[in-house]
Amino acid sequence: MPLCDYQQLINDALKGNRDAIGQLLDRHRPYLKMLTQRALAGRLQARVDDSDLVQQTCLSAFQNFENFDGKDEAQFVAWLQKIHDRNVQDTIRKHVGAKKRSIINERSADAVENYQGLFHLQSLSPSQRLMKTEDAVRLAEALSSIPEDQREAVRLRHLEGWSLAELEKHFERSETAVASLIKRGLENLRKQIKTEE
Repeated sequence: MPLCDYQQLINDALKGNRDAIGQLLDRHRPYLKMLTQRALAGRLQARVDDSDLVQQTCLSAFQNFENFDGKDEAQFVAWLQKIHDRNVQDTIRKHVGAKKRSIINERSADAVENYQGLFHLQSLSPSQRLMKTEDAVRLAEALSSIPEDQREAVRLRHLEGWSLAELEKHFERSETAVASLIKRGLENLRKQIKTEE
């Protein structure tokens, strides 16, 4: 979406247009899903549906939009990410439980902090935040449009840092098949990003 159209959506949303708020949230669903997958990687992923967590964040943001006091995409994403971070942390606490704080659970809590590293916006200048935000949202949108197995392979390899051996076990395919899946995924991702430019 061109920057001027996006800014118009924010302006309309700030004037109380509920459809514009909905469109803003819909645009950021792939980004929120990617953040959720990073946070819940491992044991919690089997117990928590990332789509439910994204829906919970979108509902909270929609209901509390009057609390958003920003004016641009970077500020909107930072606000949305704070809501999402809270939901992720609450979900981890709910499933891990305060009484069962093992090393595995500590790693789950650390995952919340680690996943923010790729997209963390607070320590950047306003112009850096805007560029990072646009890049992260565009990447998430492009990823959501490629086939699911390719998306998962690219995400796990390049965003999570999984080895080919780990991917081979995860997908129950040979190393050659996994490498081919990643290659096709990256090619489709490049095409998708080029189409959106």
